[in-house]
Amino acid sequence: MQEAEVVCREMNCGTPLAVEHGAYYGQGDDQVWMDDVECTGHEKFLTDCPHRGFGENDCSHSEDAGVVCSDHVRLVNGTNRCSGRVEVNHNGHWRKVCNSDWGKKEGEVLCREVGCGAPVFSHESPYFGQGSEVTGVKTSCFGNESSLSQCTLQEFNQGCGDTSVVCTNSKLLRLVNGTNRCSGRVEVYHDGQWGTVCDDRWGMQEAEVACREMNCGTPLAIKYRAYYGQGDDQVWMDDVECTGHEKSLTDCPHRGFGENDCSHSEDAGVVCSEAVRLINGTNRCSGRVEVYYQGQWGKMCSSDWGTKKAAMVCKELNCGMPDNSPVKPQFGEGKGLRGYTSNCRGNESSITQCSLHINPARCEDVALSCTGHPTLRLVNGTDKCSGRVEIQHDGQWGTVCDDQWDIRDAQVVCREMNCGTVQTAKSAAYFGQGHGEIWLDDTECFGNESSLSHCQHASFGENNCGHSEDAGVVCSNTIRLINGTDHCSGRVEVYHGGLWSPVYNVNWGLNEAEVVCREMDCGDPVMASGSSQFGQGSRLGGYTIRCGSKESSLTQCSLREFVRTSHDHAGEATVVCSGNVRLVNGSSQCAGRVEFYHNGQWGTVCGDSWDTNDATVVCRQLNCGRAHKINHMSYFGHGSGKIWIDEIECNGRESSLTQCTQREFGDNTCNHTSVAGVICSDSLAVRLVNSNDQCSGRVELYHAGQWGTMCDRDWTMNDAEVVCKLLDCGHAVSAPISAPFGQGTGPIWEASNSCFGSETSLQQCSVNGFNNTSCRHEEDAGIVCAEQIKLVNGKSECSGRVEIYHKSQWGTVCDDEWEMTNAEVVCRQLGCGQALSYLTNAHFGRGSGPIWLDNVECTGQENALTQCSHNDFGDNNCGHGEDAGVVCLGILPKPQITLSPAPEVNWGDRVEITCTMVTEHLGGTFVLQKTPGSFKMEKYSDNDAITFTIPKVDLSHKGWYHCEYRKRLAIQDISFPKGDSAELSVTVRLEQPSISLTSPHAMVIFSPDKIEVTRGSSFSITCSIHSQYPGGFFYLTMSNVNVTEPKPAFGHSIFLLAYFDFPVVGDKDQGEYSCVYGVNISTLSFSSPPSKSLQVIVMASSSSSVISGTLVGLLLLLLLLVSYLVWRRRGQTVRAMVRFSNRVGETIKQDTEDKVDGPLDGRDYNSLVNENGNGRTLEDKGAEVDSHNSAERTDTEDLTGRVCYELEPLIHP
Repeated sequence: MQEAEVVCREMNCGTPLAVEHGAYYGQGDDQVWMDDVECTGHEKFLTDCPHRGFGENDCSHSEDAGVVCSDHVRLVNGTNRCSGRVEVNHNGHWRKVCNSDWGKKEGEVLCREVGCGAPVFSHESPYFGQGSEVTGVKTSCFGNESSLSQCTLQEFNQGCGDTSVVCTNSKLLRLVNGTNRCSGRVEVYHDGQWGTVCDDRWGMQEAEVACREMNCGTPLAIKYRAYYGQGDDQVWMDDVECTGHEKSLTDCPHRGFGENDCSHSEDAGVVCSEAVRLINGTNRCSGRVEVYYQGQWGKMCSSDWGTKKAAMVCKELNCGMPDNSPVKPQFGEGKGLRGYTSNCRGNESSITQCSLHINPARCEDVALSCTGHPTLRLVNGTDKCSGRVEIQHDGQWGTVCDDQWDIRDAQVVCREMNCGTVQTAKSAAYFGQGHGEIWLDDTECFGNESSLSHCQHASFGENNCGHSEDAGVVCSNTIRLINGTDHCSGRVEVYHGGLWSPVYNVNWGLNEAEVVCREMDCGDPVMASGSSQFGQGSRLGGYTIRCGSKESSLTQCSLREFVRTSHDHAGEATVVCSGNVRLVNGSSQCAGRVEFYHNGQWGTVCGDSWDTNDATVVCRQLNCGRAHKINHMSYFGHGSGKIWIDEIECNGRESSLTQCTQREFGDNTCNHTSVAGVICSDSLAVRLVNSNDQCSGRVELYHAGQWGTMCDRDWTMNDAEVVCKLLDCGHAVSAPISAPFGQGTGPIWEASNSCFGSETSLQQCSVNGFNNTSCRHEEDAGIVCAEQIKLVNGKSECSGRVEIYHKSQWGTVCDDEWEMTNAEVVCRQLGCGQALSYLTNAHFGRGSGPIWLDNVECTGQENALTQCSHNDFGDNNCGHGEDAGVVCLGILPKPQITLSPAPEVNWGDRVEITCTMVTEHLGGTFVLQKTPGSFKMEKYSDNDAITFTIPKVDLSHKGWYHCEYRKRLAIQDISFPKGDSAELSVTVRLEQPSISLTSPHAMVIFSPDKIEVTRGSSFSITCSIHSQYPGGFFYLTMSNVNVTEPKPAFGHSIFLLAYFDFPVVGDKDQGEYSCVYGVNISTLSFSSPPSKSLQVIVMASSSSSVISGTLVGLLLLLLLLVSYLVWRRRGQTVRAMVRFSNRVGETIKQDTEDKVDGPLDGRDYNSLVNENGNGRTLEDKGAEVDSHNSAERTDTEDLTGRVCYELEPLIHP
């Protein structure tokens, strides 16, 4: 989260909300520029954070990082990301939020927006500094907003106070069983429960974070072994590793919540200063003085500050006495903090016991440096900056064990001792054996700590060492290089007159640089200048130096005091040395005999103990890639210089050879024919990049001082095979094309047969050159190599002794470090499914031939066994009685999924989802899961299938479903491959509604295509539908007007309808009408397709008399027809003629043709509605009627009602 904080700040965004891994926002192109980025969270730019170096990485674009920042709000100066001073992005600028109208609702919205739970309210208002602006923004929220930007924001041009917020977050910190609020057992809140922190790796950096998070002062002590009593319930955190700059303890790297190997007897504790702290210092005993008073931190003003008060603070913080150095320290200004002056009587033990008074005016901060109690010393060295390392603990001096002791630990010691640059980390009691306790073991520093006690280490006094393993250091006594890229470059400072002072670039040249490089054991000078590439110091006074180049130390040169003025352009002197390692007599600077610079001269390294770890460090230090091959004999010549007899022991992770532990070589004799040599990967004609292992990646070729990529147009498996052999990576598994490992940069060369005929021809082309091509980088070729493996003497091809084919010979694998993760890789490489067990001690019989691999350590994610960490091929200390074996499950099938009744169903339907497993391993648990969402169902079954039922689906059930299958075999749970996904679609289908007219008594449904109505008359339209979704609305749409107001639908069962009345017809009512039914389900709106259209024509009223006469004739005809139908009431199917009556007894005639035993033809029919008429028709649903039932209806209106409501439509337009 610290890195995300820097990114959000650099992008001018708000509070970081989340960090995303695994190319969450898609894979990028071209270079992966940064890897292993470690920010403190305070950097201005991401590139200011420590990282490997631009372009140096072991990543692919599948690991591209992402971040989510708040767009509208940020919390400033908080103790963690969920607290601070509130600022909002308003009109493109970040503005402070005024506290005058801030309340619970606003706090709830803010904490919800930044993902930090709910606001914490207390009587003491937290103080996180003061914003730079006087004016601000006032906010007003309802409380249900998802973002503060959705609230009402109003500019407030008058002065206002800052708003500060503390949110609960999901992880809190508390100190339990201490003597005050700033001491006790450390407990964190996670997953609704408090739990403790294990004291493994618990150190001063972790205490610093905990004290800051608790809003306490300087950390005073760290406590182990449940010093404040044993906690209950969970041990939430273990192996916590903070840098000291994190805002919350839970932001520090750790094993994972609940993952630990501890008991509550190892609960960690801390003691923090409760009322005073030193800020921005170089160590915990120096900094700007701040006091905790009236619930908030403020600064002390220097106006009445004196030595007695300084001594009181130093004593309170257990930091000795004030440092009376003539150089006044500067620790920055406490901007926005309230200032205090103090009146002390002289008997106080704490500055806060004095009378504190607010200083209303601006004041100068108090800067304090205390001497501290000497807790570190160097014994038996040649000067004060070399010797055996001893520390004081519990009033007693003791030594430090050399387990894990390296140059980074020594660097911290040199800094704490106020010495120069570290030169060597010594082990094996190099400065003699100490006495008494061995206080520290397994010390692991980052190198930037201010004290050795701040580094991670085992608990004080816990060790498995003897005094023969006492650690020591050698630091430069008189010179140091500042801000360099390594210990052999930087800005030059000398120790003279009890102070470190800069050297100025006056008469500074290669003679002086040569002395510096010699004194630092850093080889030959490469550059000497006065450039500002390594920064500039703050002091104006320093020295100029003149050397004759033969001196062994800069102090032997001529030194003169120099004071820089504003008119001087002299910069501080800088130097870059070659380093203490070089490769000689090879084909390039990345291959050859190893030579090491020591005691002012170059010499060779004895090859008797030379191994791959040592060679790896040399190649890394020279920026030459990986160690490809090592040589112990004089392959690159014997050399003419001294043979160093020191045995160098590296673990392979160091950045330079001086960081490795150096031990004397036993009897001080070395076989003179044994000289260390190495061939680094960058000396070869080809390399594989942008992958997680050295035997796969993008193919790059070297020529004329630059690397270029290989075009994939003529790229073949034969070409890939040559590359794999040259790199000692076995055989080519695949030769993927189209930039599978990302696009490269630089030239692109073709894969010609003349170059890829053999390993020799490929190396020759690297010298003579490759052919150019017109390819682009999206056509960059890739490769995957792996040594062939097999399982022997097992019951099937998926179990047995592991054998690997190397250098044309099968050999075995030693069981040292052999674990389940190794077995998982073997099973994966052979396509044998999941690993069931790993076997040792030649369980499947002893093999024969070479033991090719030893100390194989896989993470479990590799695709081939040779991609795991291991010794060089053939390098082992095993016999065939230690041959490793594995048992794999075999190839596992995937469960299948079926959806019934169909993949697409209606809302409310019953759905059955069946998972089927075709395997001999029946009797397991089926799991049905849906994405997206948290839907999950599990059922155990002894059969090959199980059915999961959703009784009534709704819209929340739509999505992609897949089946999983788990079964317990042997002693572990086996997860079969995840099944393919099937999509379930849930729809809401609405039928097409009907549109009709109704008779005055709602007796008849009539659905014509068009009607003619008289201007000024009235009529009504009925919309109806058969639907299982009630509670909706009908809309009557008109061709040229849009939509009417909705009418609620009513009805019974699944038949729904609504009326739309036209009380006084006008010209505006003329047009084509249709009905639409709409309904809201689960917050979503659905609408039916429109009904068929009904055309309404508005007629003039002048023709009403003619129409009335015509209607009288039609009425007579209709009466005759009805009489005839009543007479024929048996044995026939009846169709009815219907008449419409208005309110005053006038009739509306309908022109139809009598059709017996068939529908009436209404194609030419026009319905005329008389003025003041109120005719309505229901939709015609007429059907054939049993003649017996028809005969029982003698009344015309009764018959008509029967026909309308029980039969199929009488009239079809």
